[in-house]
Amino acid sequence: MKKFLYLLLTSTLVLSACTKPVVKTGYVEVPTVTEHALSGIYSLLEPTSPTTRLYYEECGQGEPLILLHDQAVDCRMWDDVFFKLAKNFRVIRYDLRGYGKSGNPESGYGYLHADDLKNLMDALKIKKAHFAGLSLGGMTLTEFIALYPDRVLTATISSGAISEYPNRKAMPKNILKIYNDTVFAIQKAEVERTKLRGLNAEKNDWKMMMRSVSGEHYHDISENLNKMIDDWKGWQLLNPETDAFIGIQAEDLLVSQKKKPRILLIIGQHDSARCKKSMQRMAIFCPDAKIQLMSDVGHFTCMESPDKFVEKMMSFIQKK
Repeated sequence: MKKFLYLLLTSTLVLSACTKPVVKTGYVEVPTVTEHALSGIYSLLEPTSPTTRLYYEECGQGEPLILLHDQAVDCRMWDDVFFKLAKNFRVIRYDLRGYGKSGNPESGYGYLHADDLKNLMDALKIKKAHFAGLSLGGMTLTEFIALYPDRVLTATISSGAISEYPNRKAMPKNILKIYNDTVFAIQKAEVERTKLRGLNAEKNDWKMMMRSVSGEHYHDISENLNKMIDDWKGWQLLNPETDAFIGIQAEDLLVSQKKKPRILLIIGQHDSARCKKSMQRMAIFCPDAKIQLMSDVGHFTCMESPDKFVEKMMSFIQKK
């Protein structure tokens, strides 16, 4: 009988240790055309649908913590840190518009990823949150800080911060229209070249590029990374897309802020020079930001060394 009870207790402990926390999944509706977008080319025509959907996953309890992924991948990028962070936070990860299980943009209609993030928070009834964003997610997060600083508790940004798009806000309306129409025409021509070459060829280029900016742990992440690229719909490659960023306008907004949220910048040692430069520019406009270098890793800091990433992030958040 004692042996039976011992085996039962041991089995229960093993099962509980192996059981992952419950993950809630869902969708929220966000406007097709968002509040701060200035990149749309259609001003008289209404979009086919007034809204699109963002897919999200949620786990844990506590202060909200929202995770934003990179380009060509999706929210699975955070697999190795998602449940670790859920021990201390209400963690939300989501697929940005046009990625993963989220709806696609409508070609020709302007939107901002930063506005989408704000609308996601409103739908989930989140007033303020901690954030972490990598590359595309980092640029989105930077613009969110610029546009909605009061919604940010802390921000951890890695592998890219300030985008290089021009400041459309400073353009006269007639110049803005010419610029948007020209960019859209260039994008349409690029899409035709991509279609002739084939989506798989483009995806293979992405895989090679991702390999070139990864560090010593690439082989540990290559299977998951390549799987996400294979699953990528490639909407951005097959459709002329309006810029989903305010670009350099974010710099002016950051400079004008009297008080900025607490910001942590995590830089991978083997990341590209372009991404490092973007992070350095962010440090100029946010001089109080903390900077942490992660050695032996490259672009995908949270995948290549998830334990170290979580350690740096947790230490920063908890040090108030």
